[in-house]
Amino acid sequence: MRKWQVRCVRGACFLMAAGMIPFFGAGSSMAATSSCVQCHTDEDMLVENLSQVKKKGSSMTSGAG
Repeated sequence: MRKWQVRCVRGACFLMAAGMIPFFGAGSSMAATSSCVQCHTDEDMLVENLSQVKKKGSSMTSGAG
């Protein structure tokens, strides 16, 4: 029974250490240089995506739109 407890504790410590990798080391630097971050923080794209949407379609259509 004692060996099982030691294995569980070691496994839990390993999983916690592996879970911290994105917060320390290479994981954070990769996130900072990601193309997703560049696109989602680009001012021109934000203005374009958040601008008012032009209404398309007829006002005679049914529905909430």
